[in-house]
Amino acid sequence: MIDSHLHLDDEKLRDQADTVIRGLPEHGIEFVINNSCNLQSMIDGIKLADRYGSVYATVGMHPHESRDFDDAFRKTMNELAQNPKVVAVGEIGLDYYYDLSDRNTQRDVFAEQIEIADKLGLPVTLHVRDAYGDAADVLKAQKRYLNNGVLWHCYSGSAEFAKQRAREGHYFAFGGAITFKNANKAEVLNAVPFDRILSETDSPYMAPVPLRGTVNTPLNIPLVVAKIAELTGKDVETAEAQLRENTLRLFTKIRRNA
Repeated sequence: MIDSHLHLDDEKLRDQADTVIRGLPEHGIEFVINNSCNLQSMIDGIKLADRYGSVYATVGMHPHESRDFDDAFRKTMNELAQNPKVVAVGEIGLDYYYDLSDRNTQRDVFAEQIEIADKLGLPVTLHVRDAYGDAADVLKAQKRYLNNGVLWHCYSGSAEFAKQRAREGHYFAFGGAITFKNANKAEVLNAVPFDRILSETDSPYMAPVPLRGTVNTPLNIPLVVAKIAELTGKDVETAEAQLRENTLRLFTKIRRNA
């Protein structure tokens, strides 16, 4: 199994990160992808990836932090991306729920990081909350730079929106939220071709039922995979194999190492 999106460097998880990573094999977890939010998380994530074969990393700035995007960050981002364990630009996008950075700034930084990803030959991992229309507009405007894949992390949009993006070849990752009682994810999951779905935990957040409210870890990915299988009418082994293939197809640098 694979956790395509998590934050081992987060303050809620970093003290136990080494123990968790060493426990991945006994839980049947092949590898995880640690996603960046800011300068420090890029650095810390790559340190973990360099230390452990089962950890990969990304570079990029979360929309919350986009007010801090500057020449120094841009330069460091490009330099760190040369590491063979860096497999994507993310998580990038728009977040209008918290509005921690100005919306115009969010859109500008989102668009620029898409261009950077194209120059690096890497896919993009998106964080989008309460901003699907504007995110679609940015992606449309930057379409010529979307040559290496698009992943909607922790997708929470509509089935119709997902169908439209899937027709454009985009991927969608689902995590613990699909196990929540108030989560109507079956319609969305079945609106997307199964070869476009990935599994994630977004650790240390969004722990799946029956662990909701606890600090999430990648060791919980079997619960997510089982729920994806259940909601799509597949047996767990079939779902697990397809999710793995989807992940390796999107993250080509990992496929070369697998």
